[in-house]
Amino acid sequence: MKENAGVTPGASVDRLARRPRAVIRDIAAELLAAVAFLTRLPVPGRAAIDARRTGASGFGLVGAAVGTAGALALVAVGDRAPLAAAALAIGAIAVVSGALHLDGLADTIDALAAPTPGAAARARKDPAVGPAGAVAIALVLFVDVALLATLSGRGFGSAVTDGPVLAALACIVAAAGSRALPTLAVVVWRGRGAPTGAGLGGWFARSASRLSAAVAVGAALAVAVAASALAREPGLILGGAAGSIVGLVFAGWLARVRRGLDGDGLGAIVEVGFAAILLSVVLAS
Repeated sequence: MKENAGVTPGASVDRLARRPRAVIRDIAAELLAAVAFLTRLPVPGRAAIDARRTGASGFGLVGAAVGTAGALALVAVGDRAPLAAAALAIGAIAVVSGALHLDGLADTIDALAAPTPGAAARARKDPAVGPAGAVAIALVLFVDVALLATLSGRGFGSAVTDGPVLAALACIVAAAGSRALPTLAVVVWRGRGAPTGAGLGGWFARSASRLSAAVAVGAALAVAVAASALAREPGLILGGAAGSIVGLVFAGWLARVRRGLDGDGLGAIVEVGFAAILLSVVLAS
């Protein structure tokens, strides 16, 4: 039998061997891009990350890792000081993320509260937080801390499903779901004709794919399923789903009102989604 011209068995084996390595490199690069996008953690070659790579498919998994930073505080001291543990958890998440999404929430609310379109445009660009933005940050932080403290204070009579552990798992589920939300939101509402805005958020909204949204949401769902199985609490899955729907509806409303989903709007979606998921878990548990 004749061998294919220009192709040797050794070359075919080399290509097959390189393929898994290429897949692993792509996954690692996507996760690094997600870490660079969602956190302020040191990322090797952060400045050199491919500008065409959003990291969107890694948002659910990286979001769960961000939530784990807060979960540690809840497990450590939640049984003795649930309110303090909840505050430390939200503070840890803010530190890991660089308070990026809180800043986006503040700018978004300042722009929505502005009396004229010109004032709204100035509010979006102004680095200072206005009164409306300050109230929004305070309200969201208060709600997050209160909900986590409520979960921490609940006793279930089991080392697996006691209050602090349930609160820690809810924190991870909420962080994973809320970080996956922007990818899902831009894909859903872009498909319905919503404008994508300008700047980094506009680029993200135009670049995120349906596949990346499916992977991000699938990872967040897997986190919720695993947490629910560990805690023997279906409210974690129900709360994650219900809160994500609330966040998606908020994203659609915001896209219409703001005439696009910019970076600040995506940050607001994360914060609203996180609080909505926690509230839904409390109601469903």
